[in-house]
Amino acid sequence: MSSQILPAETDFSPVGSPPESHSSSRSQVCSHITLPSLSSTQLSYPCTLPLEFHRHIFEELLSEDGLLILSRGLGLRRIICALLKIYSDKESLVILLNANGHELNFIKEELAECGVKKPGLRVVNNETNSKERSELYVSGGILSITSRILIIDLLQKRIPTYLITGILVMHAERVNETSTEAFILRIFKEENKEGFIKAFSDSPESFISSGLSPLQTALQLLQLRKVFLYPRFHVMIRDCLEQRKADVTELYQPLSPSMDEIQQAITECIEACLSEIKKGNGNWLNVDDLSVENSFFRSFDVLIKQQLEPVWHRVSSKTKLIVNDLTTLRKLLEYLVSYDCVSFNSFLETIITSQTPTSALSQQQQSPWLSLDAGNTIFSVAKRRVFVRTSTTIPTDNTQKNSYPTSKLPPGIQPVLEELPKWNLLAEILQEIESDITSHATETSRTSSEGEDLSHLNNTILIMMENERECSQLREYLSTMHIAERQGLDKGSIMLGRLLKNYFKWKSGMSKVSKNLFNENGKERSKEVNSNSERDEPPKRGTFQRGQQPPNKRRRIRGGSNTAASVVPTRKSKAKLLEEEAQEIANFINSNQTILPEVSTAVTFSTNTSLNNSSSTSCYDDEFDVEAFSTYFGLLDLRDLIIIRPISGEEDDRVLQSIKPKYIIIYHPDQAFVRRVEVYRTFYPDLPCKVFFMMYENSIEEQKYLSVIRKEKDAFEKLIREKSIMAIPLGRPLRVINNQYESLNINTRIAGGRITQQIKEPKIIIDVREFRSSLPSLLHQSGIEILPCTLTIGDYILSPNLCVERKSISDLIGSFNSGRLYTQCEAMSIHYKQPILLIEFDRNQSFTLQSINEFRPDIGMNDISSKLVLLTITFPRLKIIWSSNPIATVEIFQDLKKLEEEPDLETAQMIGLDDGEIDDSLITNNAIESDYNLIPQEFLRSLPGVTSKNYKYIMSKVENLKELSQLSKNELQNMVGNDNGNKLFEFFNRDVKEEK
Repeated sequence: MSSQILPAETDFSPVGSPPESHSSSRSQVCSHITLPSLSSTQLSYPCTLPLEFHRHIFEELLSEDGLLILSRGLGLRRIICALLKIYSDKESLVILLNANGHELNFIKEELAECGVKKPGLRVVNNETNSKERSELYVSGGILSITSRILIIDLLQKRIPTYLITGILVMHAERVNETSTEAFILRIFKEENKEGFIKAFSDSPESFISSGLSPLQTALQLLQLRKVFLYPRFHVMIRDCLEQRKADVTELYQPLSPSMDEIQQAITECIEACLSEIKKGNGNWLNVDDLSVENSFFRSFDVLIKQQLEPVWHRVSSKTKLIVNDLTTLRKLLEYLVSYDCVSFNSFLETIITSQTPTSALSQQQQSPWLSLDAGNTIFSVAKRRVFVRTSTTIPTDNTQKNSYPTSKLPPGIQPVLEELPKWNLLAEILQEIESDITSHATETSRTSSEGEDLSHLNNTILIMMENERECSQLREYLSTMHIAERQGLDKGSIMLGRLLKNYFKWKSGMSKVSKNLFNENGKERSKEVNSNSERDEPPKRGTFQRGQQPPNKRRRIRGGSNTAASVVPTRKSKAKLLEEEAQEIANFINSNQTILPEVSTAVTFSTNTSLNNSSSTSCYDDEFDVEAFSTYFGLLDLRDLIIIRPISGEEDDRVLQSIKPKYIIIYHPDQAFVRRVEVYRTFYPDLPCKVFFMMYENSIEEQKYLSVIRKEKDAFEKLIREKSIMAIPLGRPLRVINNQYESLNINTRIAGGRITQQIKEPKIIIDVREFRSSLPSLLHQSGIEILPCTLTIGDYILSPNLCVERKSISDLIGSFNSGRLYTQCEAMSIHYKQPILLIEFDRNQSFTLQSINEFRPDIGMNDISSKLVLLTITFPRLKIIWSSNPIATVEIFQDLKKLEEEPDLETAQMIGLDDGEIDDSLITNNAIESDYNLIPQEFLRSLPGVTSKNYKYIMSKVENLKELSQLSKNELQNMVGNDNGNKLFEFFNRDVKEEK
């Protein structure tokens, strides 16, 4: 392979804290190289930038702001750490956005290795109260802050914006026009013209997905004017990584005949699903995107749902079902090459069981691909890989040499236990590596005897898998294969035999589930299904009936209708066969408990015995003995070590640098990790490193890997083309100028509109919990001043008379079920002249409460429409506003504020508080938000029996939610009253298992 292709105990109280190519000669790896900066002072290259293209990108980002889009696996986080090291002193305040927990841990370790003094990178999250945050902002340094906290602090002027040196934005592809990050950057640039903004991304495909000029739009949202594009085929990167010839061995393993048959059947089912979607929804979908190749990626599920969501109420239930089936079929393709045969067959049987007709799942709601001939092939061949009945001849193409013992299995079952082809290939690779190590042992001994120090060399073997499940599976296989070979069995027989025993145990449990599904009520359900099918008209012949005999022709087949019906088994026959098989296995296991004992998931590799025995558990009773520990445990020798790890993104760079493996086996092809190996080889040119690249030939795995490379290349080419033609206007205003609201105060009936009221800057008071939504950002962008605070009543205060409670569809349903909406409307009606309930839909979803297929002639009391009617009858002054999306909500708020006075922040905060709490709240400037963590406070207020009048008292009496849940009934009643105490006690002590 050429290197070009390798392209609940949270406390309420505060918690602590493409340019020209450079010279091809590689610079020596060093940790201190001077770099001319923008000023006359000299900066030094951080120790994390040993490669030439890293240093060049670092220089460009230091010289000017911009968006860096780098290919995956080329060390993007190294560059971010280098920039953070430059600004790590307390004289500057640099904020890091969009970093998750794993990334923050990696960055902290990297900065510590580079010599950054304490405190280094400090994290500000919901456990840091406002007082501590203010102190951190003033002290300076580098801070990682969650977006929601930062935007509230910016609006409340808690953070000195003029002191912020700059902002670093990770995962820039996630920033859109309604995101909180775009809101933050807009405010930052409005109030601080000198601060820098630098954004980073390693996902070029995300910048070409939508819109006419997505890259230009992204730059405008990031408040940037320049983009730096560095693909793998960049001249500088190519020359740097190809200086050393790659020592890579490509190994293409063919699929087994049964796996290839299943793969073709799954692909056929995907094609049938896509054809059915195109046939009924061609006007709403981009047909070019509906290809089998695109369906191999998880992004395809999101893409097709995004295109259908605006018309979701017009989409048939069959189409909705097929869209979900595409996700299941894609997972089957992934599990085929990663799961063992027993686990894969078990997963398929759960699909059949879940599709069994019940009261909650009608015949029309079952997946149509199960009725295809290809669907039957998937289930039959998958079971044939595990076992066959003795009356059935085992296929001659089976590669198994030695059968697994059948004495401990149910009668009539012959185990097949087909191993994954890659397992045997991996064993051969390890044998080759062992031979290579042995051949070099003599030379190493001779060199060591001459006095040369070879302590830094090792024979470590690093095997990279897709996930942790594959890692544990492979560990067991490698640990038991030699035992199986000594017993005359196949290498994976011990592991697969254990899984087969667990499978039969699971099957016996499935029979109990089937009995519960098909009990006395099951008869009524079957009658309902039969009666409904008799009333319905015969279905039209469509894609999922292709290849089957028409109903009116089946009687001509010799043998009558029974033979005709057996040509293609139905879903009912599949479920019935599984039920009978499960009952048969359950009867055998119940009569042979000693033959099939309970198999623990934890099994020793040296022996096939369970760890759950008296000798293994008694060891925990002994005290820790240092001498005994040192006798049996110690540091592993890197010269003889096999490490199996899942691919973990940027963390793999540290793994390669720390263990410095001599042999790297890429079990699962991953584009990013291959490039990390390239960077590692260039970083350590003197260390020997041999790479084995494994891939299934002519498989979905190979096609998916090549598609990832091609998609990234095409994305960079489109970005380069757009960069050459895009134009960002100079001096473009960041948001709408506020004087546009002058027109809202003009009344043409008074002096022809020549007399206007005195213009005041429009203001809206917003509850801090509402900053999870996109509406505050859109309101600010429209020119309205946002005043965040903790409101007891309402979400948005438009004026002294207008109070708005905003509900999304999911929130509306949940509030009705819990009864919280009634309490909220009651409080608004008491304290405000005009209470408003705003029901807001998502901008990407259909503007309807119910789908056309869900309309019924009768309306029950539990319907949402009935509850809304009762709510308006109970509260006559309550107005309901329907908004199709947040953008429409902004226009509605603008119209509602016409000729209305501006709200007062202190007055809005006092409404809903008791008289004894008002003074304290004003003195501390919203004490609840300052002295208590917001997340547990919100959870507390959602509990039954907790009201707006007693939640503060509860927080003053208990330390956290755990302490509250452990109080007795009398203690709760003394705290919040008898009724509320009973509700709270019953909630905490509710036993769900005993409920029917």
